[in-house]
Parts: sequence; structure tokens; C-alpha cells
Amino acid sequence: MRFWIPGLLVLIMGSCVSPVPREDRGEREPLFFRETRLRGPLEDDAPRESLLASVEKSLAYLEKRGEGGGDADGGGKVSPRQVYRTLRLFREILAAAPDKAEWDRMVRKKFGVYELAGPRSSPSVLLTGYFEPVLEGSLTAGGPYQYPLYARPGDLLERKGRVDFGATEEGRQMVRREGGRAVPYYSRREIDSEGVLGGRGLEMVWLRDPWERFVLHVQGSGRVRLPDGSAIRVGYAASNGRPYRAIGRHLVDRGLLGEKELSLERVRQFLQENPGRAEEIFNFNERYIFFRALADSEGPVGALGVPLTPGRSIATDLSLFPPGALGYLVSRQPELDGSGRLAGWKPLRRFVVNQDAGGAIVGPGRVDLFFGSGGRAGMAAGVMKEEGKLYILLAG
Repeated sequence: MRFWIPGLLVLIMGSCVSPVPREDRGEREPLFFRETRLRGPLEDDAPRESLLASVEKSLAYLEKRGEGGGDADGGGKVSPRQVYRTLRLFREILAAAPDKAEWDRMVRKKFGVYELAGPRSSPSVLLTGYFEPVLEGSLTAGGPYQYPLYARPGDLLERKGRVDFGATEEGRQMVRREGGRAVPYYSRREIDSEGVLGGRGLEMVWLRDPWERFVLHVQGSGRVRLPDGSAIRVGYAASNGRPYRAIGRHLVDRGLLGEKELSLERVRQFLQENPGRAEEIFNFNERYIFFRALADSEGPVGALGVPLTPGRSIATDLSLFPPGALGYLVSRQPELDGSGRLAGWKPLRRFVVNQDAGGAIVGPGRVDLFFGSGGRAGMAAGVMKEEGKLYILLAG
């Protein structure tokens, strides 16, 4: 079960934002981890406490699988046991808390540095960001709260095997029965505009803003703040299996926005300025997400079933990159001013941990960085679309 759908900017904007072309790997292209060298100092630009917390969560995941998951390959490339040994050793070095020079020396001595490679693979990755929205909502409809989140309907069925029409990223069809035959499940237009699910008791919570609801559908998880000050966390339960269509690309193709001005904030602004067109634009994306309540935890839960750590957890294609693995990320990151607006860019050199996955994060050239919860994290994630490098560290 996927709890998270990262790649916010790429999902909303489409292919127009990518500075690194997606590789067409094909079925036969061999991919492998090759040893390489890290140039420059092994700096880390985020708090060490967050790194330790993230490492501990990956260790917990691997221990739950049984002593690092045994010798079976993770991602077909690196065994879970190797990942487990790496994290244990790295935790020991973290606990020793050496100065920067000694830290650099110890890491280079104890670990090999690897990158995923193949005959047609780019040496770079497209680095995007995602976050957990915090939205205003109510458990009952009324006043400004008019936009429901739905639980998974009982008539949403999964069909494997034969594909007669669109399927999910996982290769499954989501259908319903009509007249004794399987038909595609309801589209976003049928659910939100025509109200086909109304009156069935599926409404979990009501939001006050349709744009925020759409973003939550893209993100797949979030916190909803209720009028009494309490909050609930909701997460992905299922989709309707319909195709995902990027609304930003749709606005450009229709001449409503220019390619160069396209951004997450600009799409939001356009919809605010043209409220009469919002429903039509949202409905262009047929994909619809159903939710479930998540137990409160220290953060949203990623694909490994552990809470994500802001600034440390990344999402990759887990069929290629080993789950839970320690990585080193080199790129640049947005710098926000006091009001949360983009003020500039600064270098990003940071240890990260591979703890999540997502529908847009496919192949060796995509990495998504979790920025945290709330509006400021959302602003940073919303502009993050940078070329970078991801290295995997493994104990020698």
C-alpha cells in the first residue's frame, strides 16, 4: 500500500519542468551500482539530530524484517543486510561526534561511495520536493467547509490480469460493476461535479478550499486542522485508477499560461483569479484519491512504514535503489525569506535516507526530498526542481 504520492511539482506541472530528461531505460538495459569518488568535503547542511533520527527509523524497518532482512537483494542490487551493516556503522560514527575533519576522514575510510549506472543512464538526477499539507477542515459540512475527502468506496474493486482500459502505475485496474460487467471507476468529474458518491456516508472530513483538496490528492497525505484546534492525519487508501493528467501542462497547452511563467504558485494564482474555470481545470485530471485515517505519529508515514524525517527522507524508485539505504545528495536548494517566499538558492550537500516511493518517482533519474509539514515546507517543495547527484554509501 502506498501512503504517499511525492513529486508535487512534476505531478502538477508535467514534463515541462524537468531539467534532466527521463531516461528510456527499456526492458533490457542493465543497471548496476558502480563505485565512484565524492569530490569536495563531506559537508552536511542539516542538523545531525535529524540524521540520527532518520537512520534509526531505517534500522527499525530492517530489524522488523529480521536482522536486516537476510541476504535477499533489495532493489536487485544491494542486500538489506549490507544496508543494515552500513547504517549500524554510520550510527556509531555519528555517536562519536568527531570534528568536521575527522568526520570526513572516518566516513571516507569506512564506506564506499556508489552511483547507479547503465549504458544510457544520465549521471544526474532530477531532484524535486514534496511536503505534508496542513489544511483547515471540519468533520461536518457547513459554512466554508464544502469540499469532502472520501474514504474508499465499497464498490471500488481491483482487477488484475487482462487490461481493457486504463490501469494504475502498479498495473492494476480499478473498476466497478455495472450491468454485470466491469467498467472504469468514476472519474473526478463524476465524483466532484456530479456528486455520484454523495449520500453514501463516505465523507471523512470537509475542507474549505478546492485547491487545497486538489494538492492533498496529489500529495496523498496531510494533516487537517479542525475548528476545535485538534487535528487528524489522513493518508492514501486507493485511487480510482484513472489516468493522471498534469493541470499545469493543460494550462500551457491551452494558452492560458506561458511556459516560462509556469510554477505551482502561478497555477494557484490563476485558479484564484478565474474561479469559474477551476472545476473544469481540476476535472481535466481524472485521477481521484480516496483516503483513510492515520494514527497520529511524529510525521507522515512513507512507503517503508516509518515516519518521514524532514530534510532527510527521500523517495526513489525502490525497485532500483535499496530501501532504507544511506545516501549523499548534492544539488542546490531554495532559500526562503521571512514571509516564506523564494529569496534565492544555496548549495545542498546532505546525508539522506531512502525511505519512500511515489507514482512520479520512476527510474534511475528521479529523487524526491521530503521538506516537512505546513506552508513553508510547501513553498520550498513547490519550487524544487533541480539537477543533482545521489550517491549511495555502503560499508566496506
